[in-house]
Amino acid sequence: MDFEKLGMFYLGQRVDPDTQKATGVPLLYDAADLVTHAVILGMTGSGKTGLGIGLIEEAAMDGIPVIAVDPKGDLPNLLLTFPALQTADFAQWANPDEARVLGLDAGAFAEREATRWRTGLSESGQGPERIARLRSMAEFSVYTPGSRAARPLSILRTFQAPPGEDPELLSERASAAATSVLTLAGVDAEPLRGREHILISTLLTTAWQQHQSLDLGALIAQVQSPPVQRVGVLELEAFYPASERFKLASDLNRLLAAPDFAVWLEGDPLDINALLYTPQGKPRVTVLSIAHLDDRERMFFMSLFLNELVGWMRTQRGTSTLRAMVYIDEMMGFLPPVAMPPSKPPLLTLLKQARAFGLGMTLATQNPVDLDYKALTNTGTWFLGRLQTERDKARLLDGLEGANVASGQGFDRTTTDRLLSSLEKRTFLLHNVHDSEAVLFKTRWTMSYLRGPLGRDELARLAASAITSTPPLDRTAASRDVVPTPVPETPPHRPDRRESGPLPQASASVPLLDPGIPQFFAPATGPGTFFAPMLLGAARVTYADAKSGLDETRDIVVTTPIADGAVAVDWDQAEPAAFTIGDLQRDAPQGAAFAPLPAAAGAPRKYAQWGKEFSQWVARAQTIELLRSPRAKMVSAPDESERDFRLRLQITLREERDGEIARVRERYASRLSTLEDRVRRADAAVKREEGQATESKLQTGVSVAATIFGAMLGRKAVSATTLGRVTTAARGAGRIGRAAQDVARAETELAALQAKRDELNQTLEHELAAIAAAWDTQQAPLDRVLIKPKRGGVSVQLVALVWVPGA
Repeated sequence: MDFEKLGMFYLGQRVDPDTQKATGVPLLYDAADLVTHAVILGMTGSGKTGLGIGLIEEAAMDGIPVIAVDPKGDLPNLLLTFPALQTADFAQWANPDEARVLGLDAGAFAEREATRWRTGLSESGQGPERIARLRSMAEFSVYTPGSRAARPLSILRTFQAPPGEDPELLSERASAAATSVLTLAGVDAEPLRGREHILISTLLTTAWQQHQSLDLGALIAQVQSPPVQRVGVLELEAFYPASERFKLASDLNRLLAAPDFAVWLEGDPLDINALLYTPQGKPRVTVLSIAHLDDRERMFFMSLFLNELVGWMRTQRGTSTLRAMVYIDEMMGFLPPVAMPPSKPPLLTLLKQARAFGLGMTLATQNPVDLDYKALTNTGTWFLGRLQTERDKARLLDGLEGANVASGQGFDRTTTDRLLSSLEKRTFLLHNVHDSEAVLFKTRWTMSYLRGPLGRDELARLAASAITSTPPLDRTAASRDVVPTPVPETPPHRPDRRESGPLPQASASVPLLDPGIPQFFAPATGPGTFFAPMLLGAARVTYADAKSGLDETRDIVVTTPIADGAVAVDWDQAEPAAFTIGDLQRDAPQGAAFAPLPAAAGAPRKYAQWGKEFSQWVARAQTIELLRSPRAKMVSAPDESERDFRLRLQITLREERDGEIARVRERYASRLSTLEDRVRRADAAVKREEGQATESKLQTGVSVAATIFGAMLGRKAVSATTLGRVTTAARGAGRIGRAAQDVARAETELAALQAKRDELNQTLEHELAAIAAAWDTQQAPLDRVLIKPKRGGVSVQLVALVWVPGA
């Protein structure tokens, strides 16, 4: 069989729908179709795991990295590939329980398994050379998060400050990390609404915005003593009192103190890019085995992993080709149809967006009713195996029909139902929105030995005898479109070379200074750090403005160069220091190098002069710029961006606008209600008059018809009866005229009431439109207000010589 085609996955052989026999024609699946995601559905024993492993093998053969999440314990079998297909290879991993059931000793059972695999591979057109090529195309490894059974996986990266991410993604990552850690700690907090969740998200976001990383211990400390004074618009103590925060800190501390938690902090980092590629750029097949975890721990890890995956995805360049594959072997509980566990939001995001970045999701489950089929309308490929109940089949057909409607494809429910009812083991119905019709096929024999779930000891043995020795993951590799490359060794530290002129001659010792000159050293960046002299200014500044409601004190620490020239120090050149006063040291670091000291810096009397100039500069230059809305009489908070202030302004004004609109509507409500009631009664009167007019017409018509009919019978004389009928008909004609007048009168009254109601409604709408226009501040101009330090509000804390690394 010719099945080795570039970009095509060999999954098995086509099956004749009528005979249910394999035709010998290979089933080739276009790898690009996996970009639109896939789902595998089938009961236990249907061959679902074999198909999933086959997909992973084909991806690896095509150079596509795979991360496979394994809640059941079967996927470590991917590491059991034996190119020689010798009995001894199988004997090392043969399942002794299965051997006992068959009544075979270990040797006979191993021979049986080796024979089965040789035969199965041969029948599917595969040989030892294909297994060898699989092993050479990718590196295979197994991780056991929360356990040392195989390779542990550290979650510490979850609390590290994400590099270069936009505020929205930063907030999402903080929310995901908060949800995950609270889930593991057993704290029931609703995401984005529970105060526990809001507090931890706020702490993480605040730290990350300052490019600071947190570990769990630091997070617990911040829960007790948060570095924020407000959460939203509420004071911290009002939002979450200290006594109640202590309980949350205690819950998190019990998690940290638990002996089993330490392993979550060990091992390689949970870095998607590193799990997909080796440091040398070779694709990896990474199995994340979570079968040993309980339900709470599984949800904790899955939510962490999926959110890391979302973050990684958004750093990639868009592509229509398959960049990577993620396979989840059992979806039960992670994407339910009704509930919203922490794993569901990132899964929904991935199903909707991952295709644009070349990330193909493949989800497998044996219980179709446990999946949100609305979410799976984003899935283009459905592998459908044997199902356990008619209810499962009906549910599956509903979901498949929805997916076809969403993609604009036709769907023959009757034929699909018939085919699903006749499926045998290892036979699947492939429904691909990229193809014109569904196909039956029988899965090929896997190159990996499907030994079954591996125990803890076996996982440890498997990790120790991994197919390829895996070096530690590259923690600095860029998670970008290009595969990571080895990071070169950091060169020896050299002092920064300024744009002007050559590097000054360095000295191994600090220049001697007059004891009256205050001298400090900023933290060194490493051995042999080069230091240059700068002038340090530190001050505490108080701002107060009654109109703006501003009352704030800030600590300012700046440095400015000291030059040899007519103007030795210019505070207008000052820049914020990269350190705090508390970071400064009085003693020079060992092994450091020092630049020459300008002559002015050695004169003690200069520092008093520079201190006065510094105080004057702070009072003049250290202003706070605020934004003011004249219309709303609102002022921005210090350091609040114009965008954030406008958003806050819009929310406040919208609330006021809606309140005024509600008052106007209430004022009109009673009058409109009265008119509506009168219109309804007038409309009923019109219908009543029309009914009476119709009845009069009918009666008169009958009377006239009877008179004419009597005359046609040939009566020669006009009888009293005939005269009576004529008279009755004449009166009926009069009633018709009066009824018509009544209808016209009722219609006129109805039209008048409707016009009055419409006029009142129009007046109301004009008034509401005027209110809306008056409150529209989307593009309203804002005044810029500069707040200077209050008179006497500048307190100089320190003016000193400071040695700064690499200045």
